[in-house]
Amino acid sequence: MRPCAELLNVSRCVDRACSPPIGNLASGRSLTTLSNCCGNCSSVTPDLCPENKHPSAHMNDNPFSHPATWWASGAGTTTQDQHDEIQLDLETQFCFSYVVLVFRSPRPSAMAIERSADFGKTWETLKFFANNCSEEFGLADDFSLPGSLCTSRYTSVTPCSGGEVILRTLDPSSAKTLDPYSPEGLARLTLTNLRIRLIKPQACTGPLTEPTASALTSTSTKENSSAPYAIFTLLAKGTCLCHGHAEHCVSHHDDNQQSNQDSNMVSGRCLCTHHTAGEHCEKCAPLYNDRPWRAANGSSGEPNPCQKCECHGHSNSCQFSQRAWHSSGGTSGGVCDDCQHHTAGRRCQRCRQGYHRHPSRLITSPHTCTRCHCDPQGSVLPPQSGDGGPWCHPRTGQCQCKPGVGGRSCSHCLRGFWGFGEKGCEPCDCPLSCDPDTGRCYDSYSTNNQVFNVPVGGKIPDWDHGVPIEEVQWSKELPVSALHYTGKCSCKEKKLRSLSDLCKAKHDYVIKVSVLSAYDKGSHAEVQVKVRKVLQSGQVALNQGTISIYPLSWTSLGCTCPILNPGMEYLLAGPEEAGTGRLLVTMQSIVAPWTPRLGLLITEGLRSGCP
Repeated sequence: MRPCAELLNVSRCVDRACSPPIGNLASGRSLTTLSNCCGNCSSVTPDLCPENKHPSAHMNDNPFSHPATWWASGAGTTTQDQHDEIQLDLETQFCFSYVVLVFRSPRPSAMAIERSADFGKTWETLKFFANNCSEEFGLADDFSLPGSLCTSRYTSVTPCSGGEVILRTLDPSSAKTLDPYSPEGLARLTLTNLRIRLIKPQACTGPLTEPTASALTSTSTKENSSAPYAIFTLLAKGTCLCHGHAEHCVSHHDDNQQSNQDSNMVSGRCLCTHHTAGEHCEKCAPLYNDRPWRAANGSSGEPNPCQKCECHGHSNSCQFSQRAWHSSGGTSGGVCDDCQHHTAGRRCQRCRQGYHRHPSRLITSPHTCTRCHCDPQGSVLPPQSGDGGPWCHPRTGQCQCKPGVGGRSCSHCLRGFWGFGEKGCEPCDCPLSCDPDTGRCYDSYSTNNQVFNVPVGGKIPDWDHGVPIEEVQWSKELPVSALHYTGKCSCKEKKLRSLSDLCKAKHDYVIKVSVLSAYDKGSHAEVQVKVRKVLQSGQVALNQGTISIYPLSWTSLGCTCPILNPGMEYLLAGPEEAGTGRLLVTMQSIVAPWTPRLGLLITEGLRSGCP
């Protein structure tokens, strides 16, 4: 069981809407009046005359500590056209609940209470008070017409002193059903300025009664009779505006000023919870913009907290994107800002160009992306490369090699090629293989069913060097075979110039593949690929996953074309061997390095149908 001290410290905002305590918004703030302290000023000025014994500050002092203090309006006789104003100006927006005025003088026979929510630019009358609403304001009395903007309540001349005027911003019936943080609720509760217009005083012939037993001198009684309005207390109850996301507020001033302010003063800057931020918790914290900001629900108690963006530890902030939100079906809209640690993407989930994912590090590691190490002679840069640096596959780290070049970093010639240089490597002009540095032909070629992680293309081993030949009967309908071609290996690959090239050939299959590895079977080559996307299939059922394809040799020397580099992705189209279920690659096949643009063109073309 948790100790009592721990239970008392539990925030009221945990998993629910919350609000700071309510207080008197006038406490610790200046009240200005239309009549100055000396009674001869027509502008709204603070009551600063030192000889004034009843300044406006007496309206918002502590009524329990100072029960016998009051504000008195400018000196003069009680005439029917005499009026005054009291104004409270706040430094920011607050939630306003109700106002209570306790008069020392008789209550006015006509007055109005107004508010502004835009720092005095516009004003709204909350309520008119009059003995005769029709005569004073041309409005019906809410006694006879409920909901009218005018009332005769609180306008009686009695009691001559101690009479109250009370106004609630929400009537009890709507206060139970209206969510105070909803747009409708905030439109009625938000306050930056409060103005009380004292329009018409009235005289009282009865005895003056005080709210306490303290006796007043004859001087104070005389002072009261000369002032048309006198007010003991002004209570403007409210709290800082936090949209249901805070239970405490602090001053806008620095710590030194805050320590000197009235302890009863209602501060206006929220200490936000629910991963919100801003003076009024009106926005999400920098890393919590995966969903749109929402105010808490004061009726149901739902906190509606902001949701953290998934940036994998590579960004400290994110922005909400309406486009991302809609594309995700309303589940996630955050876009990470300024991805660090060489990452990129909406969620900093991939490595930026020139870097690739380290295979043994978590995606959240600051070292998850490592720089591509590509040989500048053996590798090529893609056309879109702008930084001039190396480029490799962002997941595997495989560099893009020049013709005849192999290895993860494109640092050496493939088997059957030689002369590593700026243009790549040249094919060996030999019946078998050759020295990769000099091009000198070898006399023998070892083939024992080994697995070579090298590109398929160029030469495969001679079939007559003591290796058991597996009987493979290729279809006679295939357009190429070793019977129709002779001579040295020289790949003249079929180019894909347009979609019509693909349509005219009427290939059995069209797939997107990643080349994994090549097997030298002695009698033929076998290539393992991972099917990424099936664009078209014939009699052989194709699905995503790892399969084998079979390049056909087209010379007596065992040459195969086109060239397939492990680690690369290709668009592959060709015939199938229906009797064996094998996918074949011939000189008439199309092998094109995969690009998003190529994929879009092929997909759209096949969907709309070949001409």
